[in-house]
Amino acid sequence: MANYDQLIYNTAIENGFTPISAKLIVAQSRVESADYKSNVFINNNNLFGMKFIGQPLAVRGTLAPSNERNCGGTCNGDYYSKYSSPSDSVKDLTSRLYKITRNGVTFDDLKNSTDADDFANKLKKRDYFGGAAATYAAGIRSRLLKINVLEYYNKNKPLILILGIGLVVGSIIYYNKKIAK
Repeated sequence: MANYDQLIYNTAIENGFTPISAKLIVAQSRVESADYKSNVFINNNNLFGMKFIGQPLAVRGTLAPSNERNCGGTCNGDYYSKYSSPSDSVKDLTSRLYKITRNGVTFDDLKNSTDADDFANKLKKRDYFGGAAATYAAGIRSRLLKINVLEYYNKNKPLILILGIGLVVGSIIYYNKKIAK
């Protein structure tokens, strides 16, 4: 199975989110996709349960359940967004949707979220979901315990490579000195 956690984390970091808020987005994805097992994810590559409103990276996907259609401002459409890949789904969220200020909550507010409660309250204010913020935050908190990401890997890839090469060279020198004795 692909490491969706890492894909989401890296994309969020590349789009300006802090390491904490990037992990919150990973946890949010796990909530919205039932830990990557929901039909919405499987049939639409949709990591966040987003509805189709004509966004550039998506096409109209599967029909949303009747209780999610025309739901008075808490959703955008009758169909889920369908993406060509999970990567497009996370790009749509982090580089388009979350860059739009909604109900006074800005990109800077979201990218500087400090914990699950703070993040869920901001998403609720943006009308991202229909339930209670406390319930959504509890779901995010429980998923934070499951996520598997290597922090800073892409950002520090050259440094990690140099350190790795240095470790190998140092080991070879040490080994050669031991044999020479």
